[in-house]
Amino acid sequence: MAKINIDISKLKDLLKVFGGFRAYSVLIWPAIILLACGVVLTATVLLGRGLRQKVSNESVPIGNKILSQLKSSPAAKQADVEKRYQDAYQQDANFIQQLSVQSSERELLSYDIFPQPKDTSTLLFTRFGENYRQGIEAMIRKVNGHDCPSADEIRIAQETGKSAEVERLSGSSDTTMRIIDEICRAKAKSSSVYASPDIVSGYDFWKTYKYSNADDSIKDCWFWQIGYWIIEDVFTTVEKMSAGSSSISSSPVKRVERVGFLTPDALFGGGGGGSKVAQDRPKYVTKPEEQLTESFTGRISNESMDVVHFSMVAVLSTEAIVPFMRELCSAKEHSFRGFTGQEPAKVFKHNQITILECRVKPVALLSVDHQYYRYGAESVAEVEMVCEYIFNKQGYNAIKPELIKGPAAAKTGN
Repeated sequence: MAKINIDISKLKDLLKVFGGFRAYSVLIWPAIILLACGVVLTATVLLGRGLRQKVSNESVPIGNKILSQLKSSPAAKQADVEKRYQDAYQQDANFIQQLSVQSSERELLSYDIFPQPKDTSTLLFTRFGENYRQGIEAMIRKVNGHDCPSADEIRIAQETGKSAEVERLSGSSDTTMRIIDEICRAKAKSSSVYASPDIVSGYDFWKTYKYSNADDSIKDCWFWQIGYWIIEDVFTTVEKMSAGSSSISSSPVKRVERVGFLTPDALFGGGGGGSKVAQDRPKYVTKPEEQLTESFTGRISNESMDVVHFSMVAVLSTEAIVPFMRELCSAKEHSFRGFTGQEPAKVFKHNQITILECRVKPVALLSVDHQYYRYGAESVAEVEMVCEYIFNKQGYNAIKPELIKGPAAAKTGN
């Protein structure tokens, strides 16, 4: 058996150390706990900094965005407000459509022809022509319109010697000119505008009208009916512009020279008569080459509207040119008693005119065309206009003759 030698003195020293360790062993676990807490606290601080940074980078902007959306989100009643707005918008659209339809719901010169004649009597068409002519005459009277003295009036005045100027200036070299001037000035003082039925297209046509067949007569009546509405708007404009004027000199509209459905130059070429070959009658514009002038609107007749071109020539005060154009294109009122003429009258508005071309020319006062006219002291100009007139088909399709609805008839207007 091996023999173990132990140094007793070293063993005593070791026991003393161990004994001292035991004396402090009670502090070990608290130290461990404190150390663990320190580690945890340090980790928490480090993690807290990262978390705050992440919150700052991600959560805060999201929160701000949510708050912003909450602030900008519609109020609880905003949906009702939006609905009322959309309903009002729809009502406006419906109202505009209604006005467009009503613009073509107009009084008729005869309630016995459209869409088909009520009987086979040719007197229906004769009476239509009489109503057309009487209507034009009424328009002229309403604006207090008269023509200048005719050559016959001047000749008779010279021959009878009834003028005071004849007696006072008898034998004078300028007696004739003074007589003419007196007669012309007297006519100008008694008129608000120079105008006569003969310058309106259709007036002479119905004066010489002769019945040929039912289809042609229905077409004539239809196109002159829409022409009548257009002419009516022209003289309504003249009436509005000349309201309060008792003489030519004070009226902004001095003279209406022509109103018709050819170009202004062609209007003076005799196209307004009763000739079936080259008659000045309204027609629908169905293609660009049928326009009286190049149209910046580009509108032609289609499935929803009919387009008609017309022209007029007038002598205006230079200061009245723009106001006249504005008034011509403004809304106008009309009365409608249904297409039977028996319903209670309703007042509608229409606004169907667009000016496509306007030319302003000087007036040669001593020329044959103006020598018997006295326009006053104002500066005047001759104004030629080509205009577009729109009819809403829905408004008058109920009375539009079937032979007019056909594509061939609509293209030619015949």
